[in-house]
Amino acid sequence: MKNVLLIINPRAGKTKVKTCLFDIVDILSEHDMTVTVEITRYSGHARDMCSYISDSYDMVICAGGDGTLNEVFAGMISSKKHIPIGYIPAGSTNDFGSTLKLSKDMKKAASDIVTGVTRTIDIGKFDNRFFSYVASFGAFTKASYSTPQEIKNTLGHLAYVLEGMKDLPTIKGEYARIVTDNGTVHEGEFIFGAIANSTSVGGVISLDKRLVTMNDGRFELMLIKNPKNIVELNKCINALLTKNYNTDMIIFDSLRSAEIVTENPLTWSLDGERCDTDGKVSIKNLNNAIRMVLPSTVNETEILYDNTEEADLH
Repeated sequence: MKNVLLIINPRAGKTKVKTCLFDIVDILSEHDMTVTVEITRYSGHARDMCSYISDSYDMVICAGGDGTLNEVFAGMISSKKHIPIGYIPAGSTNDFGSTLKLSKDMKKAASDIVTGVTRTIDIGKFDNRFFSYVASFGAFTKASYSTPQEIKNTLGHLAYVLEGMKDLPTIKGEYARIVTDNGTVHEGEFIFGAIANSTSVGGVISLDKRLVTMNDGRFELMLIKNPKNIVELNKCINALLTKNYNTDMIIFDSLRSAEIVTENPLTWSLDGERCDTDGKVSIKNLNNAIRMVLPSTVNETEILYDNTEEADLH
């Protein structure tokens, strides 16, 4: 028998995780797993549970949104333990789950975990905090943490798109100077910036999966310049709507770490959770920091090196 800690965020997504709870537990139990269910009761609860997790657990499974998974990752890193983590996406957008091609059907996602394989992935360190797939500022960032939960539950992905796009014509550019680990400097005014380990950012921006490898020790940097006139603004809007980012208004780069300085204190989003800064941050890729149990078909996504470990769940 395997001991599994199942962490549930009952408010995630359309709250349907509560209706699937017994089915999820039944699927896990049928595969010789003893399941302990814990419900998150406050922001940071999942992190606290994993920070002090018992050695008796063979796996942690998170059923919630990307923010809840972020807490699980942060807690596991704090614990200095390497217990495999399974993820059942139950949020409104689920960028991280989409990148890994995890099933949006929670019962199928649970089944994929019990038949899955263990692989390592990179995690980002943002000063003293962590992020699993993106640290971003500017347009689309505020939508991830300011859109009311009931609107997210009702509209899902569309809520982020509408909230982000409506601010684009009026958003004020932020001056930023980004120095990467290889000495490259990107400097100017930007309406959006992201350091990502995902093919989707905020459910709005989609990156070519050929650009993203989630355990190569590198992040993808994306910057959208501040448009100075209607022509440049239209270039930005057209690139976002068509997902064709081949324009001089958008900068791409790849990095292992970066030092970022902004002219003013800046609010970032870490996996959809608000993070206020004083205008200077240090970001670093923690290569292969987390062990995740993923579907055995995940190699088909071409976003992981083949460092497969059998999950030993049977």
